[in-house]
Amino acid sequence: MTQTRMARLLRSRGQQRPWQAAVAGAAALTMVLSACQSDGGQGGGGDGGEGGDIIIGTTDSVPTLDPAKCYSYYCGTIIDNIGSTLVSYKPGETTPSPDLAAEEPEISEDGLTYTFTLREGVTFHDGSELTSEDVKFSLERALNINHPEGAAFLLEGIDSVEAPDPLTVEITLKEPDITFGSKLAYNVATILPSDGEYTAPDEKLPDDSTDDTYEKYVNENLVSTGPYTLEDNRQGESIELAAFGDYFGDAPKNSRVLVSFFDKSAQMVTALKSGEIDVAFRDLTPEQRTSLENDDSINTIQGEGASIRYMVFNTRLEPFDDPDVRKAFAAAIDRDRIIDEVLGGAGEPLYSMVPPSFDANVPAFDEQYSDKEPSDFIDGKVELDLWYSTDHYGPTEPPLAETLTRMLEESGSFEVNQKSSEWAQYTSNMAPGPTGQYPAFLLGWYPDFLDPDNYIQPFYHSESSFLRMYDNPEMDQLIRDEQTAEAADSEERMRTFEEIQRIAAEDAPIVPLYVSIPEAFVRSDVEGVQDTMDASQVFRYYLIHK
Repeated sequence: MTQTRMARLLRSRGQQRPWQAAVAGAAALTMVLSACQSDGGQGGGGDGGEGGDIIIGTTDSVPTLDPAKCYSYYCGTIIDNIGSTLVSYKPGETTPSPDLAAEEPEISEDGLTYTFTLREGVTFHDGSELTSEDVKFSLERALNINHPEGAAFLLEGIDSVEAPDPLTVEITLKEPDITFGSKLAYNVATILPSDGEYTAPDEKLPDDSTDDTYEKYVNENLVSTGPYTLEDNRQGESIELAAFGDYFGDAPKNSRVLVSFFDKSAQMVTALKSGEIDVAFRDLTPEQRTSLENDDSINTIQGEGASIRYMVFNTRLEPFDDPDVRKAFAAAIDRDRIIDEVLGGAGEPLYSMVPPSFDANVPAFDEQYSDKEPSDFIDGKVELDLWYSTDHYGPTEPPLAETLTRMLEESGSFEVNQKSSEWAQYTSNMAPGPTGQYPAFLLGWYPDFLDPDNYIQPFYHSESSFLRMYDNPEMDQLIRDEQTAEAADSEERMRTFEEIQRIAAEDAPIVPLYVSIPEAFVRSDVEGVQDTMDASQVFRYYLIHK
């Protein structure tokens, strides 16, 4: 296996049904890839396919590799390629299938108990064998750590997890949840070895725990049962993965993957054009995309749009404690202008948090505000701070904030102060509840599972929302109604979703902006990327090869 290119580089979720129905630049990348010709790593990787080594460039960031803490796109991508869950999405499918589970679960008549039978002979990267105790430990660990930056809320419906024998897991819910099977496919439910280096509190940590309390349980040395082992993690520079020789599924079509993090998208474009990297994925400016589209040595792969962008208001803080201010903001937004000026056309207007690809979508914001002006709701001029992250959503984020500022100020009803911070500070200061310091801030969402509920509960439920800045008992009841419906696509459930979206537009605690259309740019000798650009938004490294 040749080391030349890797040596230079290293330095530097359609609608599903439930079962019951950064680098400085290419010239500086000079460090030798560790153990490239050996069987290094926790699981003896390097036994993948004949598709060579793949180098993937991104301007995204990975704040953590602990499933209990991860809740952003690219840390989820890395965990998805190293970890395994009871169920997962196969390429091109929108219904989860058994993964570590040997078959679909048995579900009790009351819809509360899911009984899984595990695959036999599955091995963790540390050499230990998977048992039901590992599943129990992993799910309870995520729930008990209850990390404020994580996605434990997806598992909060669990009442108990039992392991009656080494290959049987019984998960009992507090109440029926038509989406529960799909939630188990999210990386917060990644299965970890219970007898290894991972630790967990005996009970759920209180919501007001200190950062030190949460962090003492976080483990960045990810060990699971997935197709790759974690070989090296250089924060902000690179992550190296090796094919796991004892993986229970089909072997990866490549031997190793190096993910290289770039500070600037222009550097990533240069690296791709020169052949220093094989794939550029997230994020490029419209001008850079056009440049690559015109390069004969580069192929453009466009995926299905399921990720969305939106503006959040802390309804407990001025001026957004006034619903009329929120409505005036909604009336000022020109989504087509955002897509043209910021995205170069690579987006779709979003008039509900539920994307238009779902049958349940109702364009309620268009219906309620298309013929309105901000002055219909407020008199005079409102001053507001508009926050965005400088290092999380790619190079289009400052232009997005600038375009929003211009359209708000051009309405004559707003005076906008643009403010920004790095992602670590950003996530801390936008914290749920009245202590959040940001009254208005931009966020993005990548679906945890492919159901309209995943665009509703995480934002609008008073207790289980990760935002927790909106309290409406009627909304809480409607969410419970759609989650306990008899079928995912029943007429009753669709009517409930319609009512939810109309209330959401009327109260406007969040203003949806657009659906992102994902694009990957790959060297002409690279294949397999097109097979993973599906609605699940899971970027599967193991399909990519030369």
